[in-house]
Amino acid sequence: MKSSNKGLVCAAALGLSWLSAAAAAQELEHSSAAAPSTPLPAGLAPWEVGLPLPIATAPFAPPKGSVLTPAEYAHNEGLLLRWTSGFESALADITVAITTLDPSAIVTIVVANGSQQTSATTTLTSAGADLSQVQFLTAASNSVWIRDYGPRFILENNELAIVDHTYNRPARPLDNAVPGVFATAWSLPKYDIPLVHGGGNFHLFQDGDAFMTDLILDENPALSELDVQTYYAQYQNLDVTIFPGFPTSFDSTQHIDMWMLPVRDRVVIIGEYPPSATTPHQITEDAVTELEGRGYTVFRTPGWNSSGTHFTYTNAVVFNRMVLVPQYLEPPFPTENAQAISIYQQAFPGKTILGIDASDIVGLAGVFHCIVMHVPDATWIFEDDFETGDASVWSAVTAP
Repeated sequence: MKSSNKGLVCAAALGLSWLSAAAAAQELEHSSAAAPSTPLPAGLAPWEVGLPLPIATAPFAPPKGSVLTPAEYAHNEGLLLRWTSGFESALADITVAITTLDPSAIVTIVVANGSQQTSATTTLTSAGADLSQVQFLTAASNSVWIRDYGPRFILENNELAIVDHTYNRPARPLDNAVPGVFATAWSLPKYDIPLVHGGGNFHLFQDGDAFMTDLILDENPALSELDVQTYYAQYQNLDVTIFPGFPTSFDSTQHIDMWMLPVRDRVVIIGEYPPSATTPHQITEDAVTELEGRGYTVFRTPGWNSSGTHFTYTNAVVFNRMVLVPQYLEPPFPTENAQAISIYQQAFPGKTILGIDASDIVGLAGVFHCIVMHVPDATWIFEDDFETGDASVWSAVTAP
């Protein structure tokens, strides 16, 4: 497999593969003609600060059939990406990994027009992606952060459907419309949950547990915690727990995927922050205590803030038999990088662990989980024995 920039390097000392991602992280496309041409971060852009959030006006109309919301660690048909100037290396590295290591996976890439599709095709071909496993969808959009605004897939009566929220960014209406484009293109029913939300503030497990931070309450001040939980129970058949969010001074998104990653049922990775981090340290330690009390096995990976940037390893992509893990090479954090890879190897035995340099992306308040959206396999074929319902074939894993 050839990477998009530096190529594939075997790190024998760690026993893993590395993929480069020297992304310049310059997102220049947005919808407001009055706004300056500045990069769009995962959090609010400077010119979005102080603008009123969109209003969720969708009527209450949940699915009527039997609903299952697949976890990301279950079997997936593919990933959604949005091709973005400046992010080509990271997007290419993800596409190369998915299309060369999983022979059945499809990567669907949102592009603005034919010219951008041609550019993406050239870049992906040079990087070594298998273009027979790539398809393009032409749609207007504002930013790369498809996890936050993209379609959330459910299975209704064992058929794929979409649950859509109102994107919690005040000047990105094109992003907010993308789920509807997918619903039309793929002939899928779409259910509009009446919430203002960003999809990175959401993680779920196959057994129906789901988690968010209290950002969801800030974004929907007319709703109570019980209201939000009821919506998710009715739209996605999930039991939501709401944890406190990190201060915006530490993590501008306040999204839970910046410090939590589901591994499989009752197994989770939680970021570990030094006591000097104060509030993030307390939030994650309290979360660990609660989750362990509920029977979860908890793994820990390092997390910290340096010069205003939240560095995290939980913003990873679990895709069938591989896991794409952020690494930070510039500036280098070799001890933390090695520790994170070691934890992932313990948490995901039998899966391929790939490290991708996220140095240039993380400064925009998001990493790899933020720029992808999973498309579940509606036929629900389990790819290994960790997610099957047959407990006799489960493997025990003990957190260090």
